[in-house]
Amino acid sequence: MVLAIESNNLYIGYESEENLILWVVEDLSLEIEHGTTFCLIGESGCGKSTIGNAVAGLLPPYARTKGKLSIFGHTVIDGDSRRFNGVRGRVVVKIPQDPASSLNPFMTIGEQLSLAIKHYYPKLGNGDVKNKVFELLEDVKLEKNVFDLYPHQLSGGMKQRAAIALALASEPRILVADEPTSALDAYLRISIANLLKKLQKEWELTLVFITHDVSIARHVCDSIAVIYAGRVVELGEASKVLNKPMHPYTELLLMAIPRRLSRERLVDIPGMPPPPGKYPSGCKFHPRCPYVFDKCRLLEPLLKKLDSEAVRCWKYYE
Repeated sequence: MVLAIESNNLYIGYESEENLILWVVEDLSLEIEHGTTFCLIGESGCGKSTIGNAVAGLLPPYARTKGKLSIFGHTVIDGDSRRFNGVRGRVVVKIPQDPASSLNPFMTIGEQLSLAIKHYYPKLGNGDVKNKVFELLEDVKLEKNVFDLYPHQLSGGMKQRAAIALALASEPRILVADEPTSALDAYLRISIANLLKKLQKEWELTLVFITHDVSIARHVCDSIAVIYAGRVVELGEASKVLNKPMHPYTELLLMAIPRRLSRERLVDIPGMPPPPGKYPSGCKFHPRCPYVFDKCRLLEPLLKKLDSEAVRCWKYYE
């Protein structure tokens, strides 16, 4: 097994006005096998995108870190030191949540793809560059005429496909997709998710798929980490986690999903997730948990390994 991504007790945070570090990701220990699709799911603000930015080498300079993060065995975060030269943009590329943010409105799609290819492969001639652009357009299911179009002439789904093509220009080994379907309608969400899964297999990529949409995660992921208040609360194979959840938060998250032709009432998760710096004592989920008992309020459980899964809940220590 080749590990594409490995983190050991990784913490990511930011300094507050009081010069205190507010950790938005805590105690992150993951092993992501190369050539698989790994999902990070959870409510908005739980730390998913911060983890994605850390993997892609896109944390801002003022971010604080401790612990370790390795990409294909190369340590890129070690304590508060970060070394992403030769990795960021080449080995690991991130597809942004808003495709328009990665597309230049004053250049055609063909010009932008050509520029990216020339940057990574300066020895290629113009003819070879153009052929490679057409190959990328074909890979993301865009017609050749898109070469001469500007971003404003594309639909939302086409912009997302163009952004994916741009991310693939460097021929990366890891693709981080941060909520790539959130701005699209239901049909296009499935279409883009299918495209990313297809590209992951054909290009032999490691795909880190960040989403709050559990139905999309079920559709594309091999393994999954459920994030709550900056910590992994459940980890394992997607089929097991999503069909037989162990953590109360995962259970409630799945019960809140609308189901076609179902007359069952949707279940709301009571309360709101705590912001960084205002986490409760004990288990961070205990104020919202239907199974809470005294120990949950006092002590935070560690992530306990159970066969091929892991869960952070005192129920599994009894």
